[in-house]
Amino acid sequence: MRFAERLQAIGLERERVAVALLALSFFCVLYALLAVSSPPGWRPVFVALAGCYVVAFLAVACQWFWGRWYASGLAWSGTSLGLFSLIMLGWHPALVVYGGLHAVVLTMLAGPRMAARYEQQPNWRERFAIDEFGAARLRRFVTRASAALPSLIVWALGPREGQGRWVLTGAVAAMALAGLAGSLRMRTWGVLATALAGLAALAGLALAPPSLPGATGWPDPAAWMGTTPVGLALAAGLLLAAAAPFAGPLVRTWRSMPR
Repeated sequence: MRFAERLQAIGLERERVAVALLALSFFCVLYALLAVSSPPGWRPVFVALAGCYVVAFLAVACQWFWGRWYASGLAWSGTSLGLFSLIMLGWHPALVVYGGLHAVVLTMLAGPRMAARYEQQPNWRERFAIDEFGAARLRRFVTRASAALPSLIVWALGPREGQGRWVLTGAVAAMALAGLAGSLRMRTWGVLATALAGLAALAGLALAPPSLPGATGWPDPAAWMGTTPVGLALAAGLLLAAAAPFAGPLVRTWRSMPR
């Protein structure tokens, strides 16, 4: 029996949500404290990361239909970054805590019973007139786009030489956030903005990456990965993968428009 099926058999949905919220609140507080005592130029990064987790906390706590998708995307990102950091940087208890708490969020929100509390609510499907296939496509979009946010935020808002470059990269991050918000409102421009942000992030590989702070008191995998070309390439790939399932319907809609 798969682990998700065992979770379904166990039930305890409210208790599992509480555990996931506890783990998410840890990162809300952590990044808020890092923003207060951050190295020069890194405060916007940690403020934005704290905001990402605050949104995840509220979305899960309020049972917004996309809350489980968004939090799971952040959890996938954190679990992968924590594991990759352990492999590349060696053993460190902080990295185990980072990856382990994200894995807890991912595990607690898994399973069909948890899906019934969020995306299987009938109200939002009736409001947007979306079927099961469309909901699955939107789930993949939100999960992939949210997984790209931590590395993209670090790359976009981290300190680098030249104010113009900071403005340019910040615009890419704002475009990705706007695309995610627009897609949740079932707007076509949201998908297009996400795809454009992914392409711009790929082009951003030619820019000098932000400089990693010497010491924050916390070896943050998102900050470390966001200052490497691999982290940016991964974020760009996730954004493009999020928009890719909508490419076919958009092309068919464009072709069917009267000339």
